[in-house]
Amino acid sequence: MRATFLSTEGAYLEAKVSIDGVEYSIMDEITIDEKSSPRVGDDFEIELQTLLADESWDEIFSSNPEKRIGLKNIEGWKYRAFGKVTGINPVTVDCGLYIEEDVFHSNDPKVIGQYVSFTIQRLGAYGYAI
Repeated sequence: MRATFLSTEGAYLEAKVSIDGVEYSIMDEITIDEKSSPRVGDDFEIELQTLLADESWDEIFSSNPEKRIGLKNIEGWKYRAFGKVTGINPVTVDCGLYIEEDVFHSNDPKVIGQYVSFTIQRLGAYGYAI
C-alpha cells in the first residue's frame, strides 16, 4: 500500500505516516538505511508489521459488538484493531487497512464472519521507494 512519510524520531523510534489521508504512528523501520529511505513528504510503498498483545478468546470475541472495522489509536504506536474474521488455517482478520493473520488459532469454520478486536502492542512498518 502507498503511504506518505510525515516524520520520524529516528530508526526504531516513533514515526508518522499517512495512509489514505489518515495519520498513523508506527515504529520506524523505514529509515534504517538512510541512503534508500524516503524523505519527509515522500510517497512510498509500506508494509505493516505488528506485535500483538496476548488476549483471551473471550476478550477477542466479546469486544466488538458494534461490528467495527479499522484501527483506533490508544497511544503512540499502540492500537486497538477491529475487524471481521475472513478465513481459517491460518485465521485471517480484515481490519480494513490490512489483513492480520494468526490473531488466534481455530479450525472451526463458525468463526468466519465473526467480528473481533485485539490490541496491537506495536505497529511497525518497512518502506520501499516507488
